[in-house]
Amino acid sequence: MATKVIDLDVSQGCRPLTGLEGYDRALCLLRWQDTPLGRVFLPVRENQVGAAALLQALEGPMLYAAWRCLLDSRVGAALGDTPARSPLSTTVVVCTRNRPDDLRRCLASLVGFADATTDVLVIDNDPPDDGTAEVCRAFGVRRVVEPRRGLNWARSRGLSTASGEVVACIDDDAVASPQWLEHLRAPFHDPIVGAATGLVMPLELENTAQEQFEAHCTFVRGFRYRRFHAANTQPIAAGRAGAGACKAVRRRLADAQGLFRVEMDCGTVTESGGDTYAFYRLIALGYTVVYEPRALAWHRHRRDDNALRRVLYGYGVGTYVYLLRCLLRHREIVAVREGLSWLRHHHLPELFAPLLPGRRRTQAVHLTLEECRGVLRAPLAYLLSRRREEQLRPLIDAAE
Repeated sequence: MATKVIDLDVSQGCRPLTGLEGYDRALCLLRWQDTPLGRVFLPVRENQVGAAALLQALEGPMLYAAWRCLLDSRVGAALGDTPARSPLSTTVVVCTRNRPDDLRRCLASLVGFADATTDVLVIDNDPPDDGTAEVCRAFGVRRVVEPRRGLNWARSRGLSTASGEVVACIDDDAVASPQWLEHLRAPFHDPIVGAATGLVMPLELENTAQEQFEAHCTFVRGFRYRRFHAANTQPIAAGRAGAGACKAVRRRLADAQGLFRVEMDCGTVTESGGDTYAFYRLIALGYTVVYEPRALAWHRHRRDDNALRRVLYGYGVGTYVYLLRCLLRHREIVAVREGLSWLRHHHLPELFAPLLPGRRRTQAVHLTLEECRGVLRAPLAYLLSRRREEQLRPLIDAAE
């Protein structure tokens, strides 16, 4: 059986959710208008989720958040609307490689944003055919080819090509909500903000692989607006600020600091970690990274076990290459503690839980083993990435 993902605005009331044949539970994102309150898994009985179950889910912090939203709306109506500030000029960048179906779904959610202040740009990374070009022509969006394979090569090309003051990035396998761009770029009116991230929910949970990904390494970073800066966050813990699938950066700052290192992330030996390193650099330099859950996007998780294993292996490599880079390049001694803490509180409990009395082997063990395999690969990957960095040094220096 599968899990039905449902986006529910409770300001319109809680009614039974019907038509859930083929599902044994529902994952409900509960919102008050465009403000996410929280999420809850609810059982499906007789092909529906009853209104009573939804009302029961709206308790504790979510009920408090709903009342706060209601109060804010009433107070705002009484005092009059706050004058809206002009939106900052923005380029929405989608980096893609040979995933036309995902790209088509993504662009369908973005075309409504294109106006006098916003344009949409697709970076076609090392394309093997014309599939991406055909999709871009169908949607009438600008396409630029980056022949050098690697996600950060594509991001860097997007930054150099973009014209907006803010560059908003969304993965090609994600879908933006109607208010995504409005809320993602709003924090940049504060000049100290260097980046912003949003809430990333699963687009679908139709099979075991997708459910395991969501349970094992969800992109959700909570439902509260937060500001991450050096006064409240150690730069090494920058990954808590949000997921790279949904982010925005100040273009001139990203260009000046060379945030997206081309020897890192997908398409390179490091496999991942480029986003976290960019957030780390911003916080270490004294800027703020904002997490705004109203900037909502939906991510299509990998649909088969082999792809899931590959992704988690890559996360293991990239996370520890990132920590090694912070330790060896930036003298961040706390990187050692962060790496050991991740092993102690995440990897080891998953691996040894089946050996404890009364516990049995869980499906997550094989996923943790893939992550650990990536961790073991990380030292060599770091050395190879450093070698690649030296080879690219003239290009990197020119870009910075």
